[in-house]
Amino acid sequence: MKKICVVLSLAAVLTATSAFASMSVTLTENTSQYSYGVGGEFRATGDAGLDAVVAWGAYSAATSGGSGSSRYFQTFCIEHNEYFTPGTPYSASISPNAMYGSQPPLGDPISIGTAWLYSQFAAGTLSGYNYTYGSGRASATSAGALQEAIWWLEGESGGVNNSFIALAETALGLNNTTIKNDANGAYGVYALNLGNPGAVQDQLVIVPEATTVIAGALLLLPLGASTLRVLRRNRE
Repeated sequence: MKKICVVLSLAAVLTATSAFASMSVTLTENTSQYSYGVGGEFRATGDAGLDAVVAWGAYSAATSGGSGSSRYFQTFCIEHNEYFTPGTPYSASISPNAMYGSQPPLGDPISIGTAWLYSQFAAGTLSGYNYTYGSGRASATSAGALQEAIWWLEGESGGVNNSFIALAETALGLNNTTIKNDANGAYGVYALNLGNPGAVQDQLVIVPEATTVIAGALLLLPLGASTLRVLRRNRE
């Protein structure tokens, strides 16, 4: 039985490696419509590799669009003090953690509050969010409030405990502490880790459930129980 489990685990790793190979993403911003300061919303356009692993059905017409090589989804930053160059293609991978944040090299897990808020945003159903792009300051303010909520949930500077935090706590039945618990792939929300030409700001993405399971197996299979405990967020 142990041998069978090892073979199946290796098969999952090989499948994941194949699924996430040769992925790249380009981020763009529009400060007059939906970006807010150094935060999102940002528009993520990927190559065929990324296109194949995004759960496009989780995104609404308000948060995705285009076709072929111009297909995109809207996303938000996970960290605060990290940056990217708009219009530059970056290599990309998917994991449960922001990989270049405060806890290298294993990364900083996405919180359950962030996962829920982003899933609601992507579906176009986040209460209190202005999805009317092009309306100027109104939609940018809405994006700014959600970005600040995400930063707060991830323990980043620039975060604000605002109405979106209260909304998530009510919906999930959690409090100011438990809302920051690790998401562990809930709602299919994962980190889009950006790499070459430089390790930069990670973004949020939704991938299909089967893909998230494989991605988690790829990261966690080689680790022992003591290492897994290190993955827990060091929250205040």
